[in-house]
Amino acid sequence: MFMRTCAKPVLIAIAICMTTGCGGELNPRKQEETTAMTQATVPTLIHLDYKEISGIRDKVKANDPSVSPAYSALLNEATSYIKKPAGSVMGKAHIPPSGDKHDFYAIGKYAWPNPDTPDGMPFIRRDGYTNPEASSDKYDLGPYFNMRIRVNTLAMAYFYTGSEAYAAKAAELLRVWFLNPDTRMNPNFNYASSLPGVNDGMAIGIIEGVQLIGLLDSVQLLAQSASWTAADNEGLKRWFTSYTDWLLESPAGKEEYKATDNHGSWYAAQVAAFSIYGGNLERARQMMERAKWQIDVQFTPEGGLHRELKRNRALFYSLYGLSAFVTLARCGEVLGDDLWRYRTKDGRGIELGFDFLAPYLAEEVPWAWQNIDKEINGLAVQMTRRAEKVYASPRLAAVSRHLTTLRPRTDWSFWLMTTPS
Repeated sequence: MFMRTCAKPVLIAIAICMTTGCGGELNPRKQEETTAMTQATVPTLIHLDYKEISGIRDKVKANDPSVSPAYSALLNEATSYIKKPAGSVMGKAHIPPSGDKHDFYAIGKYAWPNPDTPDGMPFIRRDGYTNPEASSDKYDLGPYFNMRIRVNTLAMAYFYTGSEAYAAKAAELLRVWFLNPDTRMNPNFNYASSLPGVNDGMAIGIIEGVQLIGLLDSVQLLAQSASWTAADNEGLKRWFTSYTDWLLESPAGKEEYKATDNHGSWYAAQVAAFSIYGGNLERARQMMERAKWQIDVQFTPEGGLHRELKRNRALFYSLYGLSAFVTLARCGEVLGDDLWRYRTKDGRGIELGFDFLAPYLAEEVPWAWQNIDKEINGLAVQMTRRAEKVYASPRLAAVSRHLTTLRPRTDWSFWLMTTPS
């Protein structure tokens, strides 16, 4: 667990003594050890950048008007969650096919009753059209999303305020969902994306685990609080290790591994991110090689993701698919493998993917493929801000500035989580 702020003065004094021998004479070896110790206190984040959000926190403390509306919105939202009860997989109305309520169970978001049969069975899949029932209290998907949103919000509120009230509530939500024996979710998605009357669950349901990558950034921030203990963190690491084992060993996981669209790249991103959190860096490195294979099979020579361009939400899924590679590239940064600049022999790679999307995100030209969505997804802003810095790209910086105009000042998920170059 990362050191808490209150311990830093003592640690610094000890570090100085170790470095100089307490007599003022510089000891190079001890200096290197002290530098490594200091660096180790910085959380390993995947979606967030600790230096960036620390800079935003400085602005918050200085009452900078550029972030004040977002900061107020964050605190209002986080405060509203403190008195709400924690949800768990035990609250759903329907029992999974296994008979064990601890198993996650949900119909697919695009699963709908059959309009041609009296009882609606068997269900059919309508790609791109979300069935509200999928997020109802009949299943786990809605409570799962609520848990993730609330933990992330509360963790950010804790980071910006230092208030243990926010951290304590986030820790409670995490313990109820993942750790407490009576309420914990079993570490699998065997019964996610069910299509009633057709199957009990599909391999594509593993995509629901993507939400947990960002959740772990929140856990890393909470590790600096008194409310999330070392025992909590070790317990959660065991959960994620078990879940990653399931990803690698289960029939559903093995099927998803072979996917040649966003499901395949998000599978690799999950294994990489969760292995980094659990300390299994060798397993994470294996996913870097898989990511390179995915780049080869998914990107067109122009930089588009050919499977995503065929969908009726082609812009959203192009962004979503590219964000999987951004996540993998962030994991690569931790592992010392530069996926950001990796290219296939014919020049395809992540940078080309951003070049492909740039004129559409800047709204310089109309989107040329099917798109039933009415606006550009907010995901585009954070992705482009990250890429503009990596590539030092004036073109992407201009796209980022345009996307910024689309986000209200109260949108804390944008204004308090990334910064422009």
